[in-house]
Amino acid sequence: MKKTLPSLLGMIALLFTLQAMAQKKTMTWTTKSDKAKELASKGAAHMKNIEFAQAYEYFKDALALDPDFTVPLVLMANITEGETKKVYAEKAIKSAANKTEGEKLFASTVAPGNTREINRPAWAKLHSMFPDGTMIGLFYVFSLDKPAEQLPVVDDYIKRFPGEACFYNIMGYFYLQEKKDTAMAKTYFEKYIKLYPEGCNPYDSMGEFYFSTGDMANSEKYYNLSLEKYPFNASAIDKLKEIKASKEKKDVKSAAN
Repeated sequence: MKKTLPSLLGMIALLFTLQAMAQKKTMTWTTKSDKAKELASKGAAHMKNIEFAQAYEYFKDALALDPDFTVPLVLMANITEGETKKVYAEKAIKSAANKTEGEKLFASTVAPGNTREINRPAWAKLHSMFPDGTMIGLFYVFSLDKPAEQLPVVDDYIKRFPGEACFYNIMGYFYLQEKKDTAMAKTYFEKYIKLYPEGCNPYDSMGEFYFSTGDMANSEKYYNLSLEKYPFNASAIDKLKEIKASKEKKDVKSAAN
């Protein structure tokens, strides 16, 4: 009995874990292709971390396998502009006609002419229906009108999903821009890098942190680290140009004196 007790306890723990996983409330991603779902999930991970160029490529590949896949169609409509955005929105709404109620509501948020205010009740309902969906959680957060409303929601997601990197990025910006607490902002950005070291956006965010606090040497360092992760990160490229121009201007001014 002594030998079997640890095994029995392990099995019980596993059953509780599986039960908890089964009870998670997330939206169904209806697709005929498991590979398309895998690709869309990778795209969503990039999108949550403001890495839209990488997200676009994964969504495009997912839709090549399943053109009727509602979730990436909706997400494509959110990261594109103009006529392309309109086409993805129309396809998303059409694709959701025979899908779940959650997917129909999700697709309705990209209807032409919709505004943040119009969509706010839809995101609130989706958040209520699927409280464990972190992508829906992000949309819900940004549908809220004021940082004071957003902050407790983000804090709740961090408590429930401590390994979900994107929420630390949001908290970093809240503390940097709204609370003007640079020490806390830096702590959150450092945690963001720790949780998502392979991404380009954590280093971009830290670069912006140092830029905002006037530390151009460290800002340049982190923007370059961001480009090491993804050489086409436009945000980092633009900021490095700005830092270089500022340096050159100072050098000219120093030489004149």
